[in-house]
Order: sequence, then structure tokens, then C-alpha cells
Amino acid sequence: MRTTWGKKGVTPITISAGGWKHLTLLGMITWNSKARKTGNLAWVKHGSVNTETILGVLADMKKKYEHEGRFILIWDGLAPHHSKAVKAVIEANKSWLSVHRFPAYAPELNPQEYQWSSLKRKDLGNYCPPTMKDLATKVRKGLQRMKRSTSILKGFMVKSGLWSRRELGEGQ
Repeated sequence: MRTTWGKKGVTPITISAGGWKHLTLLGMITWNSKARKTGNLAWVKHGSVNTETILGVLADMKKKYEHEGRFILIWDGLAPHHSKAVKAVIEANKSWLSVHRFPAYAPELNPQEYQWSSLKRKDLGNYCPPTMKDLATKVRKGLQRMKRSTSILKGFMVKSGLWSRRELGEGQ
């Protein structure tokens, strides 16, 4: 919850440039077990996520990771993840891509949810952008801030309970 200030007895009115129906974020935290290195990938999209969006994300991932060995993708139950077209692309790329699903109703297992929470609290808290472009810029800057600090990304992974600090090279 965020707070604001106003005259006593007068409800403050905050004007917003829009909400999730106008700007959607897709993202993932990456972990390279050989290099023991984290990263994050993000896509900022105007409008909602559909099958074409997911196909675009998979195409971007293929360009970046196809020649680096196996890539294990764990994602949530978003409907476009299960479309016939997406399943066909996953099947066609099974030589380098393995896809698994987080359990339903278990966002606490998804490290990406912790990244979104941090972004909303630290970078977007009490921020009311004049335009959607300003909001997208602020989001990108927040994601870049986290990308520069691998300890933050590793912290999200540890918080999920799926990795230990030791597995991530962060102590005993």
C-alpha cells in the first residue's frame, strides 16, 4: 500500500497514465550454472500478453541461448503458454529448450514474482507517470538497476526456496 498527502478532509486524487491493461511486463531471471552468473530478461509490451507475444519471447530466447547448451524454462500457467502454436515451437526446439511449469497457486516459488515486487516497491512506489512512455522508461531503469546487482537477483532465487545460497555460490 502506498500513501499520499492532502488537505485534511479532502481526498487526494491521483491521475494515472493507465494500468496493466495498457502496459504489460514479461520477464525472467536467468542462471548460468557453469559461469555461476545471474541475469534478467524483460519485455515491456503495450497491451496484454497473447500467443504472438510468447512466440516473440521464445524467438528472442532462441537467438540468445540456442548455442549455449540446454536452457530450462520454468514458467507460470498463463493461458498463452499452453497454446498450440507455443507448444509446437517448444517441441521444435527441444534440442536446447526444456519447459516446465510452476505449480498452480504457488507464486512464492517463482523468483520473478520477487523481482516484480521489488520493482513495484522501490522503483514505482509513489510514482505517477505523466505518460505510458515515462512508465516504460522507469520500469526499464529499475530492471537495469537489478541486473547490475547479481546479489539482488540471487536473493530472489534463494527467497523462492528452489535454490540455496551455496548452489548460487553465495557462501556456505
